[in-house]
Amino acid sequence: MVVPFHGRYLDLVTQIERRFPVASWKFADVEIWPLARMDLYLDMFWSAVGGAPPMKQHAFPLRYAAKIAAPLRYLWKSRHDLSHRVARPKPADAIFLGDGVSLDRIEQGTTDRFGEPIIAALERRGLSTFLMQNSDLSRLPWFRPTYAANIVGAHGVLSPFADLSPAAMPGYDEVMQFLGREHIAAPSLTWVKLARRAKAVAAVATAFERVLQVVKPKLAFVVTYYSGLGPAFLVACRRRGILSVDIQHCPQAGAHKAYGWLALPGAGYATLPAVFWNWTEKDAANIQQWADTLAAPWHRGLHGGHTQLASFLDDNNDDTLAWDRKFSAIGAGAAFEREILVALQPVGGFRAEWDALAAQIEASPPTWRWWIRRHPASAPYQDAEYRRLVSLRASNIMVEESLSLPLPALLRHMSVLVSRYSGSSAEAAAFGVPALFLSEEAHGQFSDLIIRGLATVVDMESLQASIARVPRQAIRPVPERQPNIDDTLLHLQNLAADYSQLCRGIASDYHPSR
Repeated sequence: MVVPFHGRYLDLVTQIERRFPVASWKFADVEIWPLARMDLYLDMFWSAVGGAPPMKQHAFPLRYAAKIAAPLRYLWKSRHDLSHRVARPKPADAIFLGDGVSLDRIEQGTTDRFGEPIIAALERRGLSTFLMQNSDLSRLPWFRPTYAANIVGAHGVLSPFADLSPAAMPGYDEVMQFLGREHIAAPSLTWVKLARRAKAVAAVATAFERVLQVVKPKLAFVVTYYSGLGPAFLVACRRRGILSVDIQHCPQAGAHKAYGWLALPGAGYATLPAVFWNWTEKDAANIQQWADTLAAPWHRGLHGGHTQLASFLDDNNDDTLAWDRKFSAIGAGAAFEREILVALQPVGGFRAEWDALAAQIEASPPTWRWWIRRHPASAPYQDAEYRRLVSLRASNIMVEESLSLPLPALLRHMSVLVSRYSGSSAEAAAFGVPALFLSEEAHGQFSDLIIRGLATVVDMESLQASIARVPRQAIRPVPERQPNIDDTLLHLQNLAADYSQLCRGIASDYHPSR
């Protein structure tokens, strides 16, 4: 069997971190290797799918001009949701940076899928919060007052030109030669691009510091720490001695590209969170293992539980029962032999597969109901990849309706989940809903689910037969223990005081905002 690109990537970074001094790649106080490692993943991904990033890259000056104009653009976009627009930072006990992707559209407004339960828990304890989203504001109105974090990125965009300090990357040539011998194209890893990226992160971190100076939080939470403005936010938190916490947003199973490390500096990476909030004890233990070995006490794993899932696993929860009623109302009480959730993924290069799936749906029994759910990150232009799928119309095909409920509210009622290799498969497993993967690539990221019999890789021709073998009603397993969120937050508050002292104990030669 062909080795999935994900597995190939993990093998390559393992070799690189064991053989080359990448942990010492640095510009000022910004470690470069975590940035390079994520860029390498994207390079390999686009090479594997035989395409290029869908967003057209404009010339360098135009990209920067667009970022400089961002504050005006965001102000204009938010004109219809002024009640939830936060114009400037304000003091709060905790600060949140959402990724602008992990969102749910509910009747009251767009909410942060993983951050909202923590925000609500903090407020129940009388603590204030300040929410930022790294978003293009295409999902207004917000559920909560929200600050457009992109403005922070725009404020720091020109600073890299003012700092002419060199980036230090010992062993860089050897790493690139190694990738060349392995026939890996890595256009994002040129010296110029990596140095420019690190300088931009340092500059935006300085802009985030100005936000932190006003907010003065004791805790900082981030979703998808390694993307968008996440690394700059983490560097700013390290500079200010604020405990940063990454909230798990997708399955890890010991095989995620961003949650396993073999080489770290003695004080850890400032571009990694101090605490990783994990769904399961196993995920937390995987992180604690490398953290204890390489960078204690700078990084640690924490079993905080799935922040959104717990309430949906409780059949007596009032909110969950309300979502159940809404699900029933969508179907007007109709009963189907199978409820099938199709989880779409916003990546290019698979139009033929999506068209083939549309044909399978059209040929399926009318007693099967299909819920075709776009990924929350999907932009309108990405509908072109699965246009035939999202254009299907029939009484047993739900397209727009599938986004009217949070994912767990749907999973409670599903018979099976179908995807290329979506991370929603792990959440489906919590409800006893089996996953059918349409891509062999699933072996790279979800081998644990497959080995445990919770997921299967099938070809398109056998999809209907595979669905027919699935029981109508999923058999829900005994839920894994979910820690008490209030106890977890109290533990983090205690850690925050220790972390602040820890940061005071190291000298930093790069505090441009002080």
